[in-house]
Amino acid sequence: MSPSNLQVCKRARIALLFLLGGVWLTASSACLNDERVFTQGRIEDLCDSAIPACDSQASCILRGDEFYEGSFPGGLKVITRTEGEDGTLIVRFLLTEMLNPGTELFIEASTPNCADKAIDHPQDVDLFDLAGDDRILEYHVDLPGRGDHLVTIFSDMS
Repeated sequence: MSPSNLQVCKRARIALLFLLGGVWLTASSACLNDERVFTQGRIEDLCDSAIPACDSQASCILRGDEFYEGSFPGGLKVITRTEGEDGTLIVRFLLTEMLNPGTELFIEASTPNCADKAIDHPQDVDLFDLAGDDRILEYHVDLPGRGDHLVTIFSDMS
């Protein structure tokens, strides 16, 4: 199912993209809309599994060549993998249906042994203003250690 065909009523629809240590390139073609540019060349992962991780459950293992499309308010737990000892996770949200900006976005990434966590938690801000005209929110999270990292995302925007 292409992102533009998914119908979600009364909730902010998001396309979530994880990049690990890569460079994000955007297409310059005028015939592509924001969603197509955002997801171009990537495969949608439905994230409908139950994978044990850090005394919790992740919905999928999201790789750099995949994206997830879902909606806020609410949350998502996914696993992302790093090959090197240290990496940076780039989390991008494309907001496609914006009703209520909310005031909170929570992103947490655990170390592979689940002992430590990196957290980015903007609060008391208008998330739609942060997204700007391109409707993209972007966050960088350090991922120390090689292996599987549980990433938890929550927002009250809709």
